[in-house]
Amino acid sequence: MIYDFDLLIERLNNLEEETLPEWGKMNSSQMMIHCNNFIEVSIGNQKISFWTKVFGRIFGKLFLKYLESLEFDINKYPKNSKTLREFKPFISEESFSFQKNKLRKNIQKVKEIKSQYTIHIIYGKIETTLFKKLVYFHTSYHLNQFGVL
Repeated sequence: MIYDFDLLIERLNNLEEETLPEWGKMNSSQMMIHCNNFIEVSIGNQKISFWTKVFGRIFGKLFLKYLESLEFDINKYPKNSKTLREFKPFISEESFSFQKNKLRKNIQKVKEIKSQYTIHIIYGKIETTLFKKLVYFHTSYHLNQFGVL
């Protein structure tokens, strides 16, 4: 299956700083920081703790199986789920538009990966199709949270 990353970018363009979430505690800027953190960690551009890496290597494959059991359906994934510390949004001096542009670029980077396998900092070596599915699922989930998808 091919994931429409262009659709994600198009829908991201509909997000405004004052867009309110349909659930959860994050505002739109925090959500974009969170999504950027997810992608940055996933592609190895942001460090994670030793314990997160160990936990991820031990239990990560089970989590992937769980997502597969949900058929990567954002409507089946529970709202207000816990998030890893590395993905939590931090206070940032960067503007809303900066974060939005950064997320556009990060989504584009993922879209352009051509290799058969990707080294995910938490899950280890996984097929790039699975990696893209994870990023698409996660980003879609949060765009849906803000009613733009």
